[in-house]
Amino acid sequence: MSNKVVIMGLDGAAFSTLRPWMEAGHLPTFTALIEHGVSGRLTSIIPPVTAPAWCSFMTGKNPGKHGIYYFTTKDKNTGRDIPVSAHARSCKTVWELLSESG
Repeated sequence: MSNKVVIMGLDGAAFSTLRPWMEAGHLPTFTALIEHGVSGRLTSIIPPVTAPAWCSFMTGKNPGKHGIYYFTTKDKNTGRDIPVSAHARSCKTVWELLSESG
């Protein structure tokens, strides 16, 4: 059987907030995951906004390389703001690259 990897990210969650809840026993499953897995603190990108930060996490590239800067982008025909989607990303995710490699 091949090994599996699960990556879990909590947007905006800081260990300084989570640890007291873990120590108080309010997050037993999360505590077990931390104790039996690997955890670490991430440094965000600039701008420190959810949409480009997760895209940087998925691609390993900064917003200037992947093209996602905010939750919206400009429609090229109308100039209106529209929700950003994966189609706006200008590079592949880490898992796409790994899948291509077999």
